[in-house]
Amino acid sequence: MQNNDYLAVDIMPKKTRFNRFFYPERLNSFKEKFKGLCYLYDLPSKKQKAIQKHPERYKVEMCGNNSVRVILFGPIIIGFTLSIILLICCLVATYSKDPFQWWIPILTFSWNLFFLNLLPLTDSYIPKKQIYFDRQKQLVGFTYPIPGCEARDEQGNCCFKWADIVCHLDMVATRPGVMGFVPYISHVDEDKYPDTKIVVQVPDNSNNPMNCYLYWERVVRFMDNSQPLPDVPEYENYRHLDGSTAEFDKKNDRPNKFWTDFSLAQQAEIWQKFNKEAAHFNWLRATPNEEIIKPWLHFKGAPERIEKLTWKYKAKRLALQLFMGIP
Repeated sequence: MQNNDYLAVDIMPKKTRFNRFFYPERLNSFKEKFKGLCYLYDLPSKKQKAIQKHPERYKVEMCGNNSVRVILFGPIIIGFTLSIILLICCLVATYSKDPFQWWIPILTFSWNLFFLNLLPLTDSYIPKKQIYFDRQKQLVGFTYPIPGCEARDEQGNCCFKWADIVCHLDMVATRPGVMGFVPYISHVDEDKYPDTKIVVQVPDNSNNPMNCYLYWERVVRFMDNSQPLPDVPEYENYRHLDGSTAEFDKKNDRPNKFWTDFSLAQQAEIWQKFNKEAAHFNWLRATPNEEIIKPWLHFKGAPERIEKLTWKYKAKRLALQLFMGIP
């Protein structure tokens, strides 16, 4: 049942109560192992900025209200439409004696393969509208201009102190006649810095504010550099790069590469378990949960369940590339 306490909330507090920061993260991306027909797939990684090279220090968030993202979906939609037309032509050809229109598959596949490899180029050269949280310097940077902003970080981007950044819980119309909860981040003085406002895309449905709280707790916990990074899959490969985390893991007798024994499916099961608990948790009044600092006492990996790079995955990836132009 929905707790009406949430309806009176505007700015969400910078503290953690649920203390379950788990989120599924594929540790060995199949996309990096099998690039298919996207020959320029690695191009963005070669031109990454420093904020993307240090996930132990920076938490990056793509702005949900970024119009550039919508524009980039255009070629994918066109490619999908051409594929539908191609499918219809193939069906018609089975009952028609007219010559098959070969220009349609040629156009479809040429279009998709061209934009398939163009997307990595745009990802490298078109500026992204992003916000990033600097755990080390306790700053929040913006990759786009903010009128009136005077401070700059080492990347040359406009930045503000973490203490001056807030996250609002808001209700908006997610679709005609349906209201939903969304979090949006901004400077505490939104009237002075209106361009700092960004809408965050949270997973799952927006009917329950818990998804907004889960997101904001992850950010708040990440920025708390008085503690080690949460022991969750998304930080597995970077824990040793954060000084306090590496020291804590040594004292905590943490098993090396603990989360690498967990398949994506097993991670999803743990995540769903926590989500069920979160649905019944009172985010405003409940006594804070104790954080799990020794997950190996609660969960056991099943290496035999780890997903393998199969021909089915390759076929699916090639189909998405050929028929929709998705890298």
